[in-house]
Amino acid sequence: MGESLSPWTPSCNGSIRVELDGQSTNSDSGALLLREALDNSGVIEALEDNLVDPRHPLRIRHSLAGQLRTLVLQRAMGWIDLGDTDTLRRDPLWQLACSDARGTTPLAQDRPSRATLSRLLTCPGRDDNIDVLHEGLLRLVVWRLTSLNHGERPEQLMLDIDGLPIEVHGHQGGSAFHGLYGARIDSPLVASLAETGDMVGGLLREGNAGPAEHADTWIPPLARRLNESTGASVRVRIDAGFTDNDTLEALEDRDIEYLGRLRSHTGLQKLTALP
Repeated sequence: MGESLSPWTPSCNGSIRVELDGQSTNSDSGALLLREALDNSGVIEALEDNLVDPRHPLRIRHSLAGQLRTLVLQRAMGWIDLGDTDTLRRDPLWQLACSDARGTTPLAQDRPSRATLSRLLTCPGRDDNIDVLHEGLLRLVVWRLTSLNHGERPEQLMLDIDGLPIEVHGHQGGSAFHGLYGARIDSPLVASLAETGDMVGGLLREGNAGPAEHADTWIPPLARRLNESTGASVRVRIDAGFTDNDTLEALEDRDIEYLGRLRSHTGLQKLTALP
């Protein structure tokens, strides 16, 4: 016997009715649920209000919010290649899920093309937009944390810091050959919450950067911003590559608690071997 659930209407468009009856379904209908979550978080609108958009106002065809929404929803649903944008361009469900328009009008509105979204990717990376992007990430993280905790903000958070070597092809700016990986790479740092796995920050670095390079000047401000956004006491968890004097002193100078793995140390091994 098929299960029947009550129809649901997303707040972004009152002309849509979503229902599951065990018969005909669209495999991408979850995009409407994700659209609802994005709208409730307010992160897309916050980014649109604060990002510097270099386009000429009279030549804008697709809003910044619509493009950001399209990119986020497609990747969240597994359509990670920009080429997929052209495949989905005239799909009615995707037109409704990503559009700024209301009522029945979204079906008459074209979606951004692959080329349009490709140009969009350069916008958040501008120097005058990096801080805005970080604030958007923190806003989304805070919204999700409070949602998971019945509206209450957490008292403590653990911030995980990791290196993320990314192999590149060709001679992209900032990349370099790294002997350890035997490839040309970018070497960014990423920060995520241990409690949820959400990414809350990133730092671009040269491909041949050392494991802890710039960590001492990047981690403390990030921990402070996370504390200011959530009100939680923030602790930092780092791998052995980050337990150098500069990083540890920077954390201690700002009274930031941390947990780090030490490299193999002969003196410590002898002490642990004592009866």
